Amino acid sequence: MKKSLFAFAFLLFSAQISVAADQARYETAERLMNSMDMQELLETSISQTLDMQLQQQPAMAPFRGVMLEFFRKYMSYESLKPDLVSIYAEAFSVTEMEDMIAFNNSPTGQKAAKLMPQLMIQGGQLGMQKVQFHMQELQQMVAEEMAKQQANQ
Repeated sequence: MKKSLFAFAFLLFSAQISVAADQARYETAERLMNSMDMQELLETSISQTLDMQLQQQPAMAPFRGVMLEFFRKYMSYESLKPDLVSIYAEAFSVTEMEDMIAFNNSPTGQKAAKLMPQLMIQGGQLGMQKVQFHMQELQQMVAEEMAKQQANQ
């Protein structure tokens, strides 16, 4: 009887420690999101990505407002926050997140946060330019693969 009571008390205590540890991870992950200025980052990314897509498809320009409203509804920080916090809480330890928070609060981290959206766009544009420059090669490779698949049938 004493062993059963002791085992039950141990399990209850262990569960409480686990819940507290999880709570600390989630709270730290939320602080990390704040240190990354995730809300501003998402809003900027949505707007910049939409503008880039509209440059590629000008016929969609009249619908910019509707599309922006849709993305703000489903891709906003508030709608994604619980999932983002969970992703970071599961991927990083409290110590690792504290390290990232310290970096984000440093002058270099703040500069990186401000430049990152533009750098991502520039990287995406570079990738699109490379693909466009080599599009003929890709088309040839696809045609060759299609010929192989047809020959094997």
